[in-house]
Amino acid sequence: MEDKEGTLLVGKGVSLTGSIIATGAVHVYGEVNGEITAQEIFVGISGKVSGDVKVDVADIQGEIVNSLEVRKTLIVRANGKISGTIRYQSLEIEHGGLIEGQIDKLPLKTEFESLPIKTTSVITNTDD
Repeated sequence: MEDKEGTLLVGKGVSLTGSIIATGAVHVYGEVNGEITAQEIFVGISGKVSGDVKVDVADIQGEIVNSLEVRKTLIVRANGKISGTIRYQSLEIEHGGLIEGQIDKLPLKTEFESLPIKTTSVITNTDD
């Protein structure tokens, strides 16, 4: 794993409780209880996340319980297990990977749809 800004590593034997917001990736080899919002999440074989996870990309070898929303690609590896509410754009499950619960495919978003919209108001004086 590279040392990149915005990256968090929860090592094997570490238990973390709370909310995590990371601009980069979150790597979990220990245990996280709480919410995670990040660009990417990688859950190693020894890793477990219990809580709500929202990411662009997820690569799961360990376990996620509760809810997972993946705006781009979700990969469930052979040892991976996800249970709860799962929302994804693209899904890949290796032989032996397990997902159970409510599973929904997210609608495809184009770059145009994701652009922020600015609104302006124009007031004209009609008292002349």
